[in-house]
Amino acid sequence: MSKKLFSLLLVFLMTACAAASLAEGSGITVTDMFGREITLTGPAERIVVLQPADCEILCAIGCEDAIVGRGQYVDYPQSVLDVPVVQSGAETNVEEILALQPQVVLMNSMSQSEEQVRQLEENGVKVVVSSTSDIESVYTAIHLIGALMGRDAEAEALIADMQGTFDEIRAKTAGQTRKVYFEISPPPYLYSAGSSSYMNELAEICGITNIFADQPDAWLMISEEQVIERDPDYIVLITGMGSQGVEEILSREGWGNISAIREQRIFNDDDSCMARPGPRLKDAAIALYSFVYESGAEEEPAA
Repeated sequence: MSKKLFSLLLVFLMTACAAASLAEGSGITVTDMFGREITLTGPAERIVVLQPADCEILCAIGCEDAIVGRGQYVDYPQSVLDVPVVQSGAETNVEEILALQPQVVLMNSMSQSEEQVRQLEENGVKVVVSSTSDIESVYTAIHLIGALMGRDAEAEALIADMQGTFDEIRAKTAGQTRKVYFEISPPPYLYSAGSSSYMNELAEICGITNIFADQPDAWLMISEEQVIERDPDYIVLITGMGSQGVEEILSREGWGNISAIREQRIFNDDDSCMARPGPRLKDAAIALYSFVYESGAEEEPAA
C-alpha cells in the first residue's frame, strides 16, 4: 500500500469514527423519578403529557410544539387547549394514547398504574414518570424534562428564576406569626397540606405558618374540629370550586369564630397556580404574598 493511499485510508477511518462518536453523543439517557432509565436517540419530538404540571414545564422551557396529546386536566397555557385530549388518571386510555403515535408519554406516579406503563412500553412507547410533592422535587422534574428535551440550559434558567423570586420574598417576610390553612378538598373529605408539601414551603417562603406544619405527610385527611381549634388567620382554597367554594366555607356551621372566616381573609386559587407543582409555584408565592400583605405597606416582588 502506498503512503498516499494509507494516509487517505487513515483520514477516512478517523472521519468515520468521529461521525459514529457524534451520533452516539446525540443520544439521550435520563433516569426518571422512579429510578427507571430511559434512552432516546435524540431529544423527544412527540410527547403525550398526562399531568398539568409536566405540561407547564414543557411549555416553560420552549417545548410546546412537541406536545401531541394531553391529559383531560391539562389546560394551561391556554394554547395547549388545541392539542388532542386523552383520558387520564385511573381510567387512562392506552389506545387513545397509541393512536397519537408518541415517542414518549410523561405521566405521574400518583395518577397512573404499572399496568398502563407496561402496555405503553410493549407498544414501543417510552414512559417517563414524575413524582412531585415538595419544591425540590419540582426542580428535579424540571431537570428531568429539560434533559429529555435537550433543553438543559432552559431548565436551569427556569429553576434559577423560581429560586430568585422565592429568595426575594423570604427576605421581605421574616419574623411573622400569622397562620394559614390550605384546603385541598371540602367536607366530607377534608384534605390539607402537611410539612413535606410544597404548599407548606410556600407558607414558609411568605413568612407564615401552615397550621398543619406539625404533620409529616405531604397531604392528609383532617377534621373540621382540627381546623377550628388551630384558628388560621388566612385560608387558601385549592378546591377548584370558584366563588361557590368561598361562599360554602363562609357558611359552614361552627366555623364562624375562626379568624380567617370572621375577617373574610380567604384566597381562592382561581388559576390553579397553587395546585400544580410546576413553574407557576413562583406565581403562587407572589399571589400568597400579595394576599397576606395586601395592606400595601410592602412592595410586591417582581414577576
